[in-house]
Amino acid sequence: MHHTIKMTLVTVMALMLAACTASTGTAPESAARDSVEAKTDTIVKEVTMTFTGDVMMGTNFPKDYITPDRGKSLFNDCKEIMRQADLTIVNLEGTCYDGTDGEIRKMTNPKTYYIFRMPGDHAQHLADAGVDAVNMANNHSFDFGMTGRRNTLKTMESVGIKVVGLREMAEYAVLERNGVKFVYLGFAASCTQVLDMLDQAEVDRMIDQCKGLGDVLIVSFHGGAEGTDHLHVPKKTETYVGENRGNVYEFAHHCIDKGADIVIGHGPHVPRALELYKGHLIAYSLGNFCAPYRMGTRGATGYAPLLQVTLNTADGTFKGGQIHSYKQIQGVGPRTDSTHAAATLMRDLTLQDFPETQLSIDDNGQIHLK
Repeated sequence: MHHTIKMTLVTVMALMLAACTASTGTAPESAARDSVEAKTDTIVKEVTMTFTGDVMMGTNFPKDYITPDRGKSLFNDCKEIMRQADLTIVNLEGTCYDGTDGEIRKMTNPKTYYIFRMPGDHAQHLADAGVDAVNMANNHSFDFGMTGRRNTLKTMESVGIKVVGLREMAEYAVLERNGVKFVYLGFAASCTQVLDMLDQAEVDRMIDQCKGLGDVLIVSFHGGAEGTDHLHVPKKTETYVGENRGNVYEFAHHCIDKGADIVIGHGPHVPRALELYKGHLIAYSLGNFCAPYRMGTRGATGYAPLLQVTLNTADGTFKGGQIHSYKQIQGVGPRTDSTHAAATLMRDLTLQDFPETQLSIDDNGQIHLK
């Protein structure tokens, strides 16, 4: 995609000063040096973003599954990293609003399949943790029907968080940070009234519509089969509980070919590999991140990676990053994992699924270009 480089007022004034003094032949050396420094120092050359997988902070349906402090400490171990980024994005796994309005989604098996309604006051915890936008293109955004979606949109708007992925309601978002415009799109497979990653015409239409609106185009998707039996990227169509969960490998490559700068996946409830494709980063799944109740936390389902990424604003290519490792603790939320289990798993999967990768991930989760 084409990117714009913005020039600040300081740069413009410095250039005017240089032009004026040059015409009189009296420009001091220091003035000329300051002009050059202004031109190089004020151009935004790179941006840093953080991403997580599924966030379900607690639910009050069918009864209260809420932390004793009503979620206030959920993000204590990670919020500083999230706040420091130019942009932070998560997948919101469920609805979030006060009240009991909404059309309750039928549960195929109430013992294994849950529906989620986070209390409205929990939205502020996302905002306090630095979250700028959430994806709602997923299988739980319709847990309380269109009423639940509309109420969740209002709740997110009330705390300044953008929503994407909902067809004809909130399809994409444009956010400007430090002079850089980010455009964010969300898709999902086999979900109700969301942007459909299985519909290539819709994918192409939305990317074409969005790629000229800003400097960095981010695409996220909710796809792939679920659980620890599905850690690997199969590079073919995946099915789960009889549903088509998409060919995530083909989808991610197609999005970058069309103009996306970075593609972020979630949905399998476990971390998956990273890939560098044409210089652009793909994260095939970031698993679960904040799910203190009603989600599994055994083994890899309890690994909670926080992906930090730095991109070149000129062309959207990957410059570096880090996988910050956390673990899910029932009734508590994500907590720092000194063993770096999430990063280690993602490194191993990256080497196994993409052995020719140009990415190097060290023991602490730092990601470098080889």
